[in-house]
Amino acid sequence: MKSAERFKLVFVPGTLVLVCTILGFSVAQTGHTICDDVPGCNCTMVGGWRNVNCLLRDDQDLKLQEENIPKLIAEISLSGGQSITFGTKTFTNLRGLSAVQISNVKTITIEARAFFKLTSSSLLLRVFGCDNLVLRHKAFDEIESSLSTEMEKIQEVSLENSPFNNLGNCTFKDIGILTMDSGAFDIRNLGLVGRHGPATVVLFVNVYIPKINTEVFKTVLAEVAFKDCRVDTVKTEAFKAVEINSIRMQNTTFHTIESKAIDGMWVSQFEISNCTIHRISSGAITDAGIVSMIVNYSKISDIESSAITSTTNKLELIGNEIRHLRSHALNIKNWNKIVIEENHIKHLSPNFLVLHFDPALVQSASDGANFFFKGNYIYDAKDGCLEFVRGIKEGKLLFDDNYFDRTCGCDLDNWFTNLTKSPFPTSSFLSTSFCKVDSTLSKCFSLPAGIINMANFTEMTCANNTVCEPYNGETLPVNVTKQIFTEDDHNESRKWLILIVVFVGISVLTLVGTFVMLLVRGSRWLKRKVVNYSGYFRNNYYGNNQSNEDEENTIVTVDTENEKLEIPEELTQEFLQELSRRLDDPATHQEASDIIERLYETFVVDESYENNNREEEAHLYEELGNLNLQIPPPPYEEHPSPTTPAANTTPRSILKLMEEKFNTTGSVEHQRTLDLSCSSTSTNASTKPILTGDYSEPIDKEEAHLYSELKQKDEGKTDSVKSRNSVQLRPLPDKPGYIFEAGPSSKL
Repeated sequence: MKSAERFKLVFVPGTLVLVCTILGFSVAQTGHTICDDVPGCNCTMVGGWRNVNCLLRDDQDLKLQEENIPKLIAEISLSGGQSITFGTKTFTNLRGLSAVQISNVKTITIEARAFFKLTSSSLLLRVFGCDNLVLRHKAFDEIESSLSTEMEKIQEVSLENSPFNNLGNCTFKDIGILTMDSGAFDIRNLGLVGRHGPATVVLFVNVYIPKINTEVFKTVLAEVAFKDCRVDTVKTEAFKAVEINSIRMQNTTFHTIESKAIDGMWVSQFEISNCTIHRISSGAITDAGIVSMIVNYSKISDIESSAITSTTNKLELIGNEIRHLRSHALNIKNWNKIVIEENHIKHLSPNFLVLHFDPALVQSASDGANFFFKGNYIYDAKDGCLEFVRGIKEGKLLFDDNYFDRTCGCDLDNWFTNLTKSPFPTSSFLSTSFCKVDSTLSKCFSLPAGIINMANFTEMTCANNTVCEPYNGETLPVNVTKQIFTEDDHNESRKWLILIVVFVGISVLTLVGTFVMLLVRGSRWLKRKVVNYSGYFRNNYYGNNQSNEDEENTIVTVDTENEKLEIPEELTQEFLQELSRRLDDPATHQEASDIIERLYETFVVDESYENNNREEEAHLYEELGNLNLQIPPPPYEEHPSPTTPAANTTPRSILKLMEEKFNTTGSVEHQRTLDLSCSSTSTNASTKPILTGDYSEPIDKEEAHLYSELKQKDEGKTDSVKSRNSVQLRPLPDKPGYIFEAGPSSKL
């Protein structure tokens, strides 16, 4: 029994410790502290005070309640984790707590009265790098510490009604979206309001605020500032505090400021700088007491009627772009100084500025001007828009360098009178104002297009009642072609004309000569190329289509009795006979000789050269040389052998050669007959017909014949090479210029 009880005493506490160790990060039990029961937390002693540093896992949930925080704790740093929740009275009666820092946590919740009756002298709450932060109602209830909060780089922050009981400085920076319920800054402990006024400063930097609800700023504050923010709507009575010493809006976009957004407040300094405001509703700032109101370098789309009604000691509108400034938009009471300078106003309505004077303030004002209307660009000025000048005493108004987008004219006096409706002489306004000179006025009065002083324009153009209108009367054309010059001018012009004509003539002659030279040289080059290419294609045609020669050679001849002969694509017997006839005629002898030479180059030399393989031909001539035979030079040799008879190169011999070649396209027997007849009729006794039969039976008959070697060599070639004429079928002339095509080789 005792052993069983001892087991229970050991087992039960051990189990509780294990369970608390496992679950301590999610629910801390009473009597356990963050230093002992939360995994990842480390506590160190510094000067008798504890500092807690916790590094939580990403999926860890931590909930702290009353008595989980040691009494002698000074600083707490929590980083990481899924969620952290501070329950009710987590930080109650901690007299040494000075800093709580939370970072990189997904969700943070500060429940109601989590910092209940905190008694330390000061507390800094810093939260950054988190996803969501929620401050519940009365989260800092009845604290006696001077509280400062810094919330940075948080995706979403939610402030419920009156979370702060006491607040020194509150900064929201880089907040994705900030939601504030009514009374978010309803601070009940006004102990910080001293003889210099309230000390609480609320700063918004790079924050998106969908709307500033009613009575968000309900308590006296030292300053509320918006910088680089975006605010969709400022609701009615959003600024409900009795006093806010300073309201500053810098580089911030406001879509709509609703009616009575600032109602019945005392503001020492109200400043709007570099902001974009789409609409300031009617009565947006009403019954307010503003010591200094400054609107500088901002873009405002619409300032509605009675948008600003306040008692203002100093009003400054400088460098703004305002689209609509409507009637009675500015109602200023008890003013001491007003400055409206360098503004661009698209539409300026009548009585946009209504001034209510306090005689005591006006009499106590310093000597000199206290109303400045300078350097403004007004594009659409309605009648009565400058009526405010009526209530300003002479000498107190400085009206200077204002531009009105109006075309200058001689009715500027009446026009300015309608704008001011004042007893002031219009000359004082015209001398300091500017109007527009368009292209019509520029041509009419020889003025530069742009802007010009109204008074100067009136003096220059309206003194003689000049009217600048288009002329619609009768016109008479004038002959302006005849020019009148002095004798010297005429001679000088003639010299230049002669020089120009000579230069142009030389240039034209140079161009024409160059063109003619290029044309002649080009025609010669083109002629040679055409002849060569025609011979090349002709030879290829014959080499690949010898079986169809008879059919292709049957061409129709053209009667060339009285015409100049042209080289045909294919030779015919009739054409050769015509050449022979013209060769005998002394009148056409030279022409026929030229044509015969070109025919020889085209149909004989090129064909033989193209259809034979150079390597085989060189080998053949080498073998024939060994047989001591007379071998003509290859067709591609540039200079013929000196032993070649000159008679064989005459036009007549060449013509007979082509006739014989033409007749060889028939049968072999017919070729032999033509060869023998040609040989018997040749005028040159030394010339004899050279046929393949002369070489078909070599002397060394018993040895391997040269043609058989060539035939064996040909059998190893491809089919494309076999289609060509074999080496033994190639003509073997003994004289230059005598090249024959032979039929199949045969023995004599």
